[in-house]
Amino acid sequence: MDEENLEQPGEESAGEPSRAGQTRQLCQKILSFFPLYSTPLVQAWEEQGKIIVEIQGDKSGILIGKHGQTLLALELVLNRIVQRQAGESIQVCLDCEGYRKRRKEMLERMAREAAEEVEDTGAPVNLGPMPSEERKIIHLVLQEHPRVCTESQGIPPDREIIVKPRPKPEQDEKPSEG
Repeated sequence: MDEENLEQPGEESAGEPSRAGQTRQLCQKILSFFPLYSTPLVQAWEEQGKIIVEIQGDKSGILIGKHGQTLLALELVLNRIVQRQAGESIQVCLDCEGYRKRRKEMLERMAREAAEEVEDTGAPVNLGPMPSEERKIIHLVLQEHPRVCTESQGIPPDREIIVKPRPKPEQDEKPSEG
């Protein structure tokens, strides 16, 4: 099947391709340098002011990389090029075979399990180094938790997240008698 004739969401059918269409073409060009058996299918569309790019195909593990590092690097490159071409701040969100969604669900589950462990033991739990996007997910999941809180510490790329017991609110001081 000729990939060029596939209609991609967000791409205009006549004339100049949309920003999403241009981003899809750029992504395909970059992917041509990866050691893949076949050309992956790249779809791109605009959603809530962002350009969403989804990659599907063989050897997705190469594109994702260890803990999503290759995917994150490719997203950074796409963001920089697209923003420079557009002359404005446009966010490109890149995913491959639904990896980002699965990773988010896993991080949310990890946050809840760490919170349970902190509640059971009273001891802080170190979730280890994570990129800022992943730490943000942990912070958001536990921000309203009544008995635990989160804290990031360290220097990137080794910045890690700690889940610890929430400090007890200080009670109002009794008026001094005297």
